[in-house]
Amino acid sequence: MCESDVYVKEDGEEKLIVKEIISLIPRENGFILINISGKKYEIHNVVIEYIDFINHKVVLRKTK
Repeated sequence: MCESDVYVKEDGEEKLIVKEIISLIPRENGFILINISGKKYEIHNVVIEYIDFINHKVVLRKTK
């Protein structure tokens, strides 16, 4: 499978926010995340910190 878990980095710590996303859609000032069951999550005021394709991990960072 190719799902990834999404984390937000705050104060040097990575916090899990959504498991098993299948789609990450950029929007102004954030993203729409869609998980394997089709549930949508909107997250605002973030940018991509890094993506780890081997470990299926997306890390976002809060913007100010």
